[in-house]
Amino acid sequence: MSVQSHETMSPAIREAFRYHEWVFQSFARHLRPGVALEIGSGHGIYARHILESPPIEELIISDIDPRAVEAIRAELAGQTRTLYVVMDGIEPDKLGGSVDNVILLNVLEHIADDEHLLRCCHEVLRADGVVIVFAPAFARLYGRMDREAGHHRRYERGQLRDLLERSGFDVVELRYFNTIGFFGWWVNKWISSPINSAGTNLQVRIYDRLVPFLRRVDGIIPLGQSLIAVGAKRS
Repeated sequence: MSVQSHETMSPAIREAFRYHEWVFQSFARHLRPGVALEIGSGHGIYARHILESPPIEELIISDIDPRAVEAIRAELAGQTRTLYVVMDGIEPDKLGGSVDNVILLNVLEHIADDEHLLRCCHEVLRADGVVIVFAPAFARLYGRMDREAGHHRRYERGQLRDLLERSGFDVVELRYFNTIGFFGWWVNKWISSPINSAGTNLQVRIYDRLVPFLRRVDGIIPLGQSLIAVGAKRS
């Protein structure tokens, strides 16, 4: 099964289990009890983490690619607290109701009208709901790998804050993630590394082994490969 979203990342990233655990733990404490909607579930790695989080009673797994949704359905066979939806961003008629969490992991940068998507997130959230955004940081890092991944942009910290506030959210947390990754992405930009090459995949595998160390030194300077943002729905 060929899944479109899998072509927008290094194949090795799907096996970077330490890294994905780190990403999940960076926002897990903000999850609200009830229903979570993951938009652009893609490879499905985070879906399992979200389902295992105690506050989550039901997870709606969605993607624009029906093959991605079916692949995740097969991977999570036997799970009874899941709903699978093929939709482009948020389509209220397919969603069928409000949710307590909307999760956008490496998704917002792929959307041409990112503010429209965030406003749609605001509309489907219940009164005390949150949106969680994980997105690439620093426009100056934009390069070949971003273009091959289909990124419209990388975000500045203030830019992402303004975007969330204009969309109706109070920013609960906004911080850089993966300090060392900033420098790795900068090097790859200047040597014009392709997103899918033996060298890039080797980098990912080595990096994943170093995650226990990288977590300890993260945030020592105000830089990061990515941004984590949590917005609470403003009444």
